[in-house]
Amino acid sequence: MKRILILSIIAIFSFNCASLKMMKEAKHYLSNGLSNPEEADTYPELTERNRLMGQLSPERTCYNVSSYDLNLDIDIDNKSISGYNTITALAISDFSRLQIDLGKEMKIDRIDYGDKNVKYFRKEDAVFVEFPSISVGTEFSFTVYYHGIPRVAPRPPWDDGFVWEKDKADRDFIAVTSEGLGASHWWPCKDHISDEPNSMSLNITVPSDIMCVSNGQLKKTKDVGNGKTEYRWFVNNPINNYNISVNMGHYAVIQDTIHSLGHVRDATYYVLDYNEAVAREHFKEVRTVIRALEHYYGPYQWWEDGYKLVETPYLGMEHQTAVAYGNDFRIYDKSKSRSIYGFIDYITLHETAHEWWGNSITACDPADIWIHEGFGTYSEALYIEYLFGYDLSIDYLIQKRKYIGNKKAIVGPRNQNYWGFSDAYNKGAWIIHTLRNVIDNDDLFFNTLKNFADDNAKSIVCTEDVRDYFSENTGIDLTRFFDQYLFNRKVPKLEYTQNNERFYYRWTDVVDSFDMPVNVLVNKEIYRIFPSLETKELDIPEYATVEIKDWEYLIIKKENADLFPNVIKGEMP
Repeated sequence: MKRILILSIIAIFSFNCASLKMMKEAKHYLSNGLSNPEEADTYPELTERNRLMGQLSPERTCYNVSSYDLNLDIDIDNKSISGYNTITALAISDFSRLQIDLGKEMKIDRIDYGDKNVKYFRKEDAVFVEFPSISVGTEFSFTVYYHGIPRVAPRPPWDDGFVWEKDKADRDFIAVTSEGLGASHWWPCKDHISDEPNSMSLNITVPSDIMCVSNGQLKKTKDVGNGKTEYRWFVNNPINNYNISVNMGHYAVIQDTIHSLGHVRDATYYVLDYNEAVAREHFKEVRTVIRALEHYYGPYQWWEDGYKLVETPYLGMEHQTAVAYGNDFRIYDKSKSRSIYGFIDYITLHETAHEWWGNSITACDPADIWIHEGFGTYSEALYIEYLFGYDLSIDYLIQKRKYIGNKKAIVGPRNQNYWGFSDAYNKGAWIIHTLRNVIDNDDLFFNTLKNFADDNAKSIVCTEDVRDYFSENTGIDLTRFFDQYLFNRKVPKLEYTQNNERFYYRWTDVVDSFDMPVNVLVNKEIYRIFPSLETKELDIPEYATVEIKDWEYLIIKKENADLFPNVIKGEMP
């Protein structure tokens, strides 16, 4: 115990030294690590498939899904699946035709409505089903029977599909990912992120020598003969389609408990049997991760369905209540892309943060995916702040900031099945960090953040909803802030110069009427300035040292000696 304490003190001292070093180097990183490229990247050309997948057409808005009952037999030898999905829904308007989605690699055997087969036709991955006239307010069910060989994931989890792998003992190790490609590549559903079922049954049949783990709670296992076992999982809460997954492996089951806001909750970890010993120790970090995330965002919403980590043959994914983990129990990686300072498992932290951002709060359109990834990435910095303090979290954010591209706006075209991943992670996190410092009141910022997560739990939100909630609850009009950072690709550029007792400054590369304040240090004293597109000046002591606190804002700072004409009087502290 003493040795662990000493190592911890040494580690924290080393972190502080690294943090101080990084703070000294911050000027270099922040000045040179960001740019606004002259040429913007173009958005993908709208294909017929993405039009059908992305738009909320009348054939989709005419109904809301209440539940799915997915029943599948997975043939590992032939890498094929077969089964059916019963879709229960509520009619939102009168209709006689609706759209579901199923990848064209999958073959539909029939679609039943009541005791009759109904007609359907395909366009790309969209399936249009013909019904007798159904009236608004009617709850109805229909069942899609299908089979096929699903897409093999070329590069999971970034390029989706089934993952048919072998573990180190040369045994089958299988999983599936869907974010971006869409859940309909392997099961029929209304495949739009904005329509979540209220519940879902997953009844999956696999060979009896392998275990199947899915979302929610395991209700029953059943020997169905022929050397196969059916695993019946049930999700008793809303869940977005890409979070649905199945995992198959030779798992050991580890039971744990987590202290959560005055309650002791159960957690379960499914790991390959030969990793059980290391996982028992490694996953203890989950207790601190959950505690920290609940500190910032309020209660974990899925205790009824549990919390699981499931070892997978790919890096990770935020599958609700069955978080995919494939980071090989590492806390250090020289790339720093999968670890944080040799103390924190990046995958456990980031994917668990998605239980709030992405799973509980889900974006209304794939173009708004920054809501998942920006808040998820900022959660990493907040976790560091929770453990080690603010300075080290700034160190971490500075490292992230170097990878921001600014080649296209974060929120791209909606209704086109465009998944806006490009700058959603690092720039998204920096936008939230900037918002925190624009509010300039941590109590207000964190209260608003937690209340937003609680008030919008288990719901769908758009970027505008985030903007309006923070505006209303902080009393700050954030319209131009969001226009600049989310709907415009360029980072604001703060041009400045200093001449004896004057500090001159202005915004460039900004939307009209952009009015974000910035804190500067004048001989270590904080001044709050309010730049505009016109040059302003600030009275300062003669030969004072002025430092722009650009470790708190996503801005580019540029010294420009030509800011003297047409000067407007600036603000004092």
